[in-house]
Amino acid sequence: MSARKGLPPEIIEAILRRLPAKSLGRFKSVSKPWRSLISNPEFIKTHLDLNNHHKTSILILVSEMKSFYSVSINELVPYLDSDDLCATGKEISFRPPSIRWEEILGSCNGLVLAKDEDDQIFLMNPTTQEVSELPISPFALPLGESFVMYGFGYDSSSDDYKVVSISFWDTDNEHNLDCTDMLVSVYSLRNNSWRKVHNSPYDHAVGHLLRGVLINESLHWLTQRIPGYSSTIVAFSLANEEFNEIELPDSIDNKKAMFNELVVLGGKLALFANQVGNDLWVMEEYDVGESWTKVSIHGVEIDPVKPVCSVDDNNRDIVLGDENRVHVYNLDDRRCRNVRILGAPTAFAVGGTYLESLVSPKLIITRTP
Repeated sequence: MSARKGLPPEIIEAILRRLPAKSLGRFKSVSKPWRSLISNPEFIKTHLDLNNHHKTSILILVSEMKSFYSVSINELVPYLDSDDLCATGKEISFRPPSIRWEEILGSCNGLVLAKDEDDQIFLMNPTTQEVSELPISPFALPLGESFVMYGFGYDSSSDDYKVVSISFWDTDNEHNLDCTDMLVSVYSLRNNSWRKVHNSPYDHAVGHLLRGVLINESLHWLTQRIPGYSSTIVAFSLANEEFNEIELPDSIDNKKAMFNELVVLGGKLALFANQVGNDLWVMEEYDVGESWTKVSIHGVEIDPVKPVCSVDDNNRDIVLGDENRVHVYNLDDRRCRNVRILGAPTAFAVGGTYLESLVSPKLIITRTP
């Protein structure tokens, strides 16, 4: 009787490509061939392409002790006999463990851009627990005298991940020459270097100092036109590295739009306002002004609050975040439920979301262009 043969290598590879990134991380220890396969850049890229449509959002919580916790928002379960939901929070460990995290600056394809309490920026993969320190832009204005906002995303035309920095003078700084200068620079991970690009023709120094919202390989901010100071949404294309405007909803007063916030829901650009009630506009078709659809969030006694993501990308269950709490609001029955996060600290802020992947920040930075 002949010995039992294993599966052909191509079948094993096809199966592994369809497994979750977290499981593949454990499977690296099965054998040297498996470790080599799962670590291969081509395998990682194919795995990302196959699994990117399963957009399972994972929340990142920033604790009062400056550490990160992950919460899988698609694994919510009822909490005992109450109306609450329950999730499990797990601390994200990195080396070195001494980094005291301050803020999430963006995420794309499983990679997360973040800064520590000293304003140093890092690129990390919470799933594989890899982290790389990035240089600060040499073209940015001096820290302590200016403000800076960031964005992060992937440019498929150059197969490159890019960090965008927009810095501008602190208007209280009497030594600045021109408060309207908006200095833009771009960091290429492939080349491991910063480049100065054209200044932004818009005024970013108003409203919230928020990270760029990534949609359609462009980063979006709420800004004001110069001159006139009417509000608009601008999109910075990661491919051509230029700004263009996105039309606001017709019912939005462009003199007050800067008090709103841009978010992503179900892969779509959305505009949130909570000055009078909690209204949400979703752009159903990207860059088509007529496709803005208004959604009203009723009966939510939470202030301040903003949408963070949607559950299963269906736009019917919206995750809301405020200080120290997470909620899920259902648009159909107008029901808001508190989420109890077990294993997480009692004091935290919702930092953002990411998707699980095997993409390695170290491999991107060190590879040859």
